[in-house]
Amino acid sequence: MAKKHDYGNKAVIYARVSSREQEKGGYSIPAQIELLRDYAEKNNLEIVEIFKEAETARKAGRKQFNAMLKFFDKNPTVQNLLVEKTDRLQRNFKDYVTLDDYKHVAIHFVKEGEIISENATRSQKLTHGLKVLLAKDYADNLSEEVRKGQAQKARENIYPSTAPLGYLNADNGNGKRIIIVDEARAPYIKRAFELYATGSYSELEICNLLYEEGLRSKKGCKVSVKTFERMFKNIFYIGKFEYSGYICENAQHEAIIDEHTFNIIQERLSGQSKAKTHDEQFPYQGLMRCPICGGVLSPELKKGKYVYYHCNDYHKKGCKAKSYVNQNTIDTAIVNILKSFKITKSILDDVLRSVKEVHNAKNEYREHTKSEINRQISVLERRISQAYNDKLDGKITEVFWKKKTKPWHEEISKLENQRTRINKADEEFYNMCEMLLKFCKNAHDMYLNGTVEEKRFITSTVISNITYHDKNLDIELFPVFYTLSDLIKEEDKKLNTLEPPESIDFTNKKDPQEGQFSNGGTDEARTRDLLRDRQTL
Repeated sequence: MAKKHDYGNKAVIYARVSSREQEKGGYSIPAQIELLRDYAEKNNLEIVEIFKEAETARKAGRKQFNAMLKFFDKNPTVQNLLVEKTDRLQRNFKDYVTLDDYKHVAIHFVKEGEIISENATRSQKLTHGLKVLLAKDYADNLSEEVRKGQAQKARENIYPSTAPLGYLNADNGNGKRIIIVDEARAPYIKRAFELYATGSYSELEICNLLYEEGLRSKKGCKVSVKTFERMFKNIFYIGKFEYSGYICENAQHEAIIDEHTFNIIQERLSGQSKAKTHDEQFPYQGLMRCPICGGVLSPELKKGKYVYYHCNDYHKKGCKAKSYVNQNTIDTAIVNILKSFKITKSILDDVLRSVKEVHNAKNEYREHTKSEINRQISVLERRISQAYNDKLDGKITEVFWKKKTKPWHEEISKLENQRTRINKADEEFYNMCEMLLKFCKNAHDMYLNGTVEEKRFITSTVISNITYHDKNLDIELFPVFYTLSDLIKEEDKKLNTLEPPESIDFTNKKDPQEGQFSNGGTDEARTRDLLRDRQTL
């Protein structure tokens, strides 16, 4: 049995009301503090600090909330947090995830009679872990503004990031960012490719030669050898680009190098006649890494039906030759893990309760955020309308009106996009919940018969890290799923417990679990080690 963590007897109180009006009323915060002081006295806890706040918990980044977290960081011996109930502490998704990082702190929800800590029951840990999982997924969807904007830009054939050497990011005159050829450096880049294609020059020799001829980086420094190494592999220079798994064959920017020269170089680098591209989606694409160099393992289709993942060994650590793994091998390993996830009704009830609680919190957060967005849009629209009336009345000029209202229109557009993202995140939240419930009801069959999308969902949701090198496939789960695995084992043990025959003497028998794990540690750590060992091939 795992040794329980000692959280000591020092504690802080966090009391909150949702408005200044409630604070002035004088009934809420004092009542919370009195309740929590009584609890501390009964449980021999010493209150060392009190944090009081009159601000909605639906808004992340509260002043006293953040001050409390800093206090925990600076005072590691204080390991207890007392709050009245869950909604006094966290009612937005960022806070769920933030507080999950403070595993050294036991959170006492006094009115609910629950303590979330490393000593909590597996059922409590599962419920809390699922809330964090769902909250993080929702928060990630809301924070995708830049990534989605970049993805849309990529679909419009415009590279959505910083232009590589030989190109410049520029404005097309209509406020739209594009990429143009850097006329000062492009001739050097073209010469670098031509020299390397001859096979008579190394990257280092080309680096030194072009430096002597006048090539400098955008910061005025010597271009590094590694920059040339990356450059010679980059399809950007032939008018294409790859971004987040998407390959654009007809990019907006102009090619500096012809494909014939580029392909000669690829032949020299890897023995391939051209850069490989594919449109097919793979279940583990972008999810596996090489433990030697840290690079992402790339999928490759062989003979039209066999899929292998391998490291490109960009860091030249000798890991490429031993990194090839068949997709079927990964499938088998994950299926073996999922076989153990046979969810009982009681566990499913915990999952459903977690989903309902996060769903309610999500709704409150969504309504509050959308209401604030609508308010800001109304303010800006009134300003624009008033300014237009001033223009019609001759109080301001046409030029001034356009200059004044342009940033307001841009801000309205941003707010409308944010509102759209909230609606989209809401939709994706429900999809996530449905997939999670489907997974809990029958993870094994869902995976075996699932689409590529469903397999990616299971893999990215359940598994935190997959690495492969030299026949060693290492799979790590997110903590909540180790808890789930342990909880299932507990349920199985209860169902399968039988009275031993009288003829067997157990007097001198040790608990089999005591000798089962030689490495010690918590139940969660031991379960993790077992699962990991099962997947080592």
